[in-house]
This record gives sequence, C-alpha cells and structure tokens, in this order.
Amino acid sequence: MEASVFVGRQPILDRRGNLYGYELLYRNSEINRFPNVDPDKATIGVLVNTFLSIGIDKVTGAYPSFINFTGELLVHEIVDNLNPTRVIIEVLEDVEITPVLLTRLRKLKSKGFRIALDDFILGKQYEVEKGLFELVDFIKVDFIQSDRHERGRIENFVRVYPNVQLLAEKIETEEEFEEAKKAGYVLFQGYFFATPEVISGTEVPAIEERNFQIMEQLNAELPSIRDVATLITHDLSLTYKLLRFINTYAFGIPRKITSVQQAIMLIGLQETKKWLYVITLHQLGEGEGQGRTKALVDYSLVRAKLCELLAKRTDHQNSDEFFLAGMFSLLDIILCRDWQEIGEDMPLSDPVMQTLMGQDTSLKPFVELAEAVERLDLVRMKTLSAQVGIPMDDLCVYSQEANRWGRQLG
Repeated sequence: MEASVFVGRQPILDRRGNLYGYELLYRNSEINRFPNVDPDKATIGVLVNTFLSIGIDKVTGAYPSFINFTGELLVHEIVDNLNPTRVIIEVLEDVEITPVLLTRLRKLKSKGFRIALDDFILGKQYEVEKGLFELVDFIKVDFIQSDRHERGRIENFVRVYPNVQLLAEKIETEEEFEEAKKAGYVLFQGYFFATPEVISGTEVPAIEERNFQIMEQLNAELPSIRDVATLITHDLSLTYKLLRFINTYAFGIPRKITSVQQAIMLIGLQETKKWLYVITLHQLGEGEGQGRTKALVDYSLVRAKLCELLAKRTDHQNSDEFFLAGMFSLLDIILCRDWQEIGEDMPLSDPVMQTLMGQDTSLKPFVELAEAVERLDLVRMKTLSAQVGIPMDDLCVYSQEANRWGRQLG
C-alpha cells in the first residue's frame, strides 16, 4: 500500500467566469470533506502536501492559491519562506486584530504578499483597527452565513477602500451570482461553479525518529553541519524534501547542489531547523508508508550507499553525487512521476540530474551496477564491475556493507 497525500482545491472565478485562482483546503483522504483537525495542523498539512509532496505546479498550475492562516501561524517564520506570487494569505475570521498583527501584516505586504480576510463580518474590532484595510487586497463574504443587510453594510464599508476587492463565497445559485455582481463583487467561489476537487500525490515514507535526532543536533550549543547533514542523508524522505524546500521557496540558489551538507551551508542552520520543524509537525500522528513504497525506499538507500562506497574505492572525489544518484534512482517510481517533471523541483547538480534522466555520465555505470547487484544479475555485475574497475570480490564486500547500513536505518 502506497502512502498518499491529498489537497483539496476549489476554483475562484472572475466576473467573466475565467479562472482567477484556487482556495486550497486540507484533506487527509480522497473523501471530499474537511476532517476534524486543529486549524494550525490543517494549514501546515496544506503547505507540506502542496509544496513539498505533490508540487504547487500540479495543484494550481500558474494560478495563485488562497491559503488559510491562524493568528499563531501568521507570526511564524514559515510564512516568510513562501513565494508571494503563488500564495495569497487568508486571515481566518477568528484572528484577533491587534497592533502586533498589523505590524506583521505590514511586513508581509512589504514582501509582496496579498492578504484576504476570510468569512468577513463587520465586527467592532474592524471598526477600531481601520488601518487593517489599507493592507487588505480581498474581503471574502460568505453568502450562506450573511444576510442581505449584513452584506450591504460590508459593501458600503468597503467603498472607501479602493484597494479592496470583494470575493463572494458559498455562491450556490445563479440568482446569488447575479446579485453579487450587481453589488460590486469581482471574484466568486461556490458550488454553483464547482465543488472542491481532491488532488492526490504519493508521499515518501519517513523515519520519524531521525527528525528528533536532527533537532537535538540543531539545538546543540555548537551544532555540527556535518553531523546534521549525515542524519538527513540517512533519510530519503528528508533529503528529497530538503532539496524541494530549497527550490520551492526561492532562496536564489543555482541548481548545482552536490550534497546535503552543501545544501545546509547554503541555506543556513536556522532555515534547516525551521524546515525540519514544519516537516516533523506534519508527520506527528501520521503512519509510515507500507508495502511497495517502503520496499522501494529501502532499495534506494542501499543503492545510495553502494554507489558511494564504489565511488570512494575508485578514487572519485565527488562521492556525495554518486550517493544522491543512487538514492533518487527509484524516485520516479515511488512518486509515479517522470524525471522531466520531478527535475523541476530538485536543485541537483548536472551530473546527478543527467544520470537520473538516463543520460550517459560517469555516475551512470555505478548506479547500473547497484541495480544489477540488487537483482543478482551476475552477467551484468561482471560486465559493469570490470567497466568501473571494481574486482568482484570487492563488490561483494561493499554490497554486504551497503545492506548492513540500510538495515540500520530501518
């Protein structure tokens, strides 16, 4: 059984019926309804599943995504790492509007984020903190929860803020759609147009205990980048998500990463720590993948170690690249995606990427040899071991060492 992840999306349309963007919704199965979970965990689940597992391009294409944020998450630094061209911040209706929150929203606006107020009702706190509306781009009005009188109050209030666009949500009839257009709404969402759709992807199973070992290293008085990198490298899921994290959140890093240690040095220990906390919080209470996916991960780890050992045995200086090539050699099968698509999310060095895409490189014979060992293909093993200059006796020793290393991670 493969481990899957899910994200709900509901289209948001303009007055002409053209797609403007999507609201992203937390889902933990193919059942299209919101499960009873903590709002913080729901938002983190949406972020992790969208950006780190499925891929934002698959979920929303080129369109922006509206994502709910609680007051607690708005002050969290994970928001700063999102791409403001891809994410519109929805402030939930129960968030208290305070001077501290306004300062935070001003900072997010300065970074280019657009801000929406969800399920808006014109309460006293909004009349007191009118500075909020200079920062807001969208106000979402629920046509089921609000009556015409309440909507009229909101519409009159917003007229003095030309920067604010009204978004009518929970539109269920053509009459409501026409009423909203006449009242000045410019964006629309609801069952009249489309029900939410569930997008699914395949999760890479993780070794959760290792997350806490890494946190201990990161929280040490003098954390060792080498030790942190070693722990992350031992986990296929974390390694994959770290590289996607770097690429997704626009650190401005060229796609020439050759090792996890280099990746950590480029983004820094603090960014690594934030990323790990988000991943770990998302994994709390979640089970690991079973069956086929777990077996493929185990194979990947053994391949990675064997490629690294053989590279060192033949005096290659870039053994980390051999490790990554082996580690990700089954990722297309695990994720059920081709490498043309995966490659857009992975900031790997050219030799590693070219190897994974099937091109002839100095790394390719080593990966093929690891595959032959895995299948006990003796004819292929002899041919490839001679090609890379590894005696068969040494190959057997290194294969046993790689398998021992892989079992220790299980």
